[in-house]
Amino acid sequence: MPETVFDGVFTVQEANPKDNYLLTLRKSTEKPNTFLVENLANLVKTPIEAKSSGVNLLIEDQAFINYLGDQYTISGEGELIDETLVLRYTINGYNGYAGSVFAKKQADGK
Repeated sequence: MPETVFDGVFTVQEANPKDNYLLTLRKSTEKPNTFLVENLANLVKTPIEAKSSGVNLLIEDQAFINYLGDQYTISGEGELIDETLVLRYTINGYNGYAGSVFAKKQADGK
């Protein structure tokens, strides 16, 4: 299966358009088939890793600390359908939750 180009900036489309935000995926220079996901859920400020396989992404359990200093773990999966990135994820920890992201790739990739 050919590799999909996940690199780029995506606009996450929330129910309220005022809550839309940007999500960035960058190819890792150190690990093959790996992308760094920045700003997932407009909450995870530390880049997390996602493994790619064709049109699919896999986010294995990873720990991160939020802006208040609380530790969480995140995991999930996703796929790229046309120019729309769909991510489903679970955040475990204090006030953890499950969510989905629907993000449209910006035309200029920036």
